[in-house]
Amino acid sequence: MIRTVFGILLILLHIICCILVWFGIKKHALKVKKYLIALVIFVPFWGILCVLILHLQVLTKTDNVVEAGVEKLRVNEEIYKNNIRAASDTDKKVVPLEEALLINEPELRRELIMDVLNDNPEEYMDLLKQARMNEDVEVVHYAITAMVELSKEYDFRMQKLEKLYAASPNDPEILKQYCDFMEEYLNQGILEAQMEKMQRERYIRMLRQKLSLKPELHTCICLFKNLMINGDYVQAEEVLNMIDEKWHRREEFWLLKIQYLAEQKRGNELHESLRQMKEEHIYLSSKSKEALAFWLD
Repeated sequence: MIRTVFGILLILLHIICCILVWFGIKKHALKVKKYLIALVIFVPFWGILCVLILHLQVLTKTDNVVEAGVEKLRVNEEIYKNNIRAASDTDKKVVPLEEALLINEPELRRELIMDVLNDNPEEYMDLLKQARMNEDVEVVHYAITAMVELSKEYDFRMQKLEKLYAASPNDPEILKQYCDFMEEYLNQGILEAQMEKMQRERYIRMLRQKLSLKPELHTCICLFKNLMINGDYVQAEEVLNMIDEKWHRREEFWLLKIQYLAEQKRGNELHESLRQMKEEHIYLSSKSKEALAFWLD
């Protein structure tokens, strides 16, 4: 009889413990997973003991993580402060390349030119041209070397495109790649006058071919600008009329027209075009307004 009562008490105690553990997990008082309640129910005493041990381990790890996180923040703060100090020390040595070419510090000039060589020389073409005329022999050598290497790279790319174009002269994608390359190449200004004229004439022919396949505003603009550079104002006016027919209200057309009239010194037509722009409420972006002011000046 006593054993039966003792057994019932143990079962009731076990049930109470299971309920307490469940509520502890539910309320997040115990830092363990919910599925561990099965261990508590089916393994009396030892299941509860395991859950408590896991709970204590999780608490210990959490404290360590917090402490580690705080320590990491401290370390990061020190690194940040050190970087700031290092940056402030090196800021004194940072000088624009344009100014470095003028001041009498050969080592600084040479160091900056080498940085250009190791970076993207095509982005500093104007500066390389200035450096080419510098009094420092080494700076001149570095600048000329960069321009020669850049020219070789462009020649290599052109040869590849020429082969592709020769194999498929009417392929729109190849033609587009070739025209994009020629635009980039000519804008670098690394060609001598005679060679530039030849390449620009080739570019004009390719632009006309591209237009025959698909009329596009950008292609017309490129064709117009290159004809103007070559001094072919008659054909440039023909292209301008083509743009007028298809893209009359585009700001690009009006800027090209103002440029053409200004270079041709046709003042009456220029004033008439300005009046027409105002009457037709042609929209101009801030960049276009700056370009317009340039040509009007």
